[in-house]
Amino acid sequence: APARLFAAEAPAGQHGYAVDIGILYSLLSFHLDGMFEERVDRAAGRYEIRGTGTGSGIANRIESRGVLRDGRWTPLQSLSWFEIHDRVSETRLAYDLAGRRVEYHARGETFFMRRLRVVDDVVGIPDGLHVDDALSAALNYRDGRWTPDAGGRLRTYIVRRRRTENEGPDDVARAYRGEIVPLDLTVTADPESRAPAALIDFSRFTSWARQNQPARIVFDAERRPASITGSMILGSSLSIRFV
Repeated sequence: APARLFAAEAPAGQHGYAVDIGILYSLLSFHLDGMFEERVDRAAGRYEIRGTGTGSGIANRIESRGVLRDGRWTPLQSLSWFEIHDRVSETRLAYDLAGRRVEYHARGETFFMRRLRVVDDVVGIPDGLHVDDALSAALNYRDGRWTPDAGGRLRTYIVRRRRTENEGPDDVARAYRGEIVPLDLTVTADPESRAPAALIDFSRFTSWARQNQPARIVFDAERRPASITGSMILGSSLSIRFV
């Protein structure tokens, strides 16, 4: 079971979010409203973040708990749970920082044919590699702890289910493993708002996305995500707004 989140002694910050998903050129549309709660104790070097949202035929929960290690926020436990049109996907990760490995468990249903994809694996972390989840990466960027290389690229690594490059929405393999893959951002000025913005490869997170169709993330003045928008396969779209 995941460790208890949100210790009483840590003050919480709250931020709302809204998600809109269109499938098959919006033949199916889903809207979700949610709230993030976060406790970041920079003096003690620990954080806990949880987001929960609900809508008609859609719900999600995302959690991350971690520590400050070698100058970067690093997850210890992560949870991602998502339900859409009665299809449920859940991923749980436990990060063993001393042992340099991640225990990865995932179970998800494909959207159309409701086929199962199940992963139970342990993934080794190569020496010198920093591994994030989505929430720790956002926190590292906000705090200026995720620094660019000489070319201006921000690179971190995440753990995901291993899959083929062009996996279809209902393709299922006999067995699955976890893997560590890079996640890159190059932050520039948004052409319209001039706010910091970057393209993000959402194929790192879902087989509905393609590497050549990155989503766009725009940040606010506090370096928090303000919006994420992207197109996916089969005329599908994703829009996330943070308030």
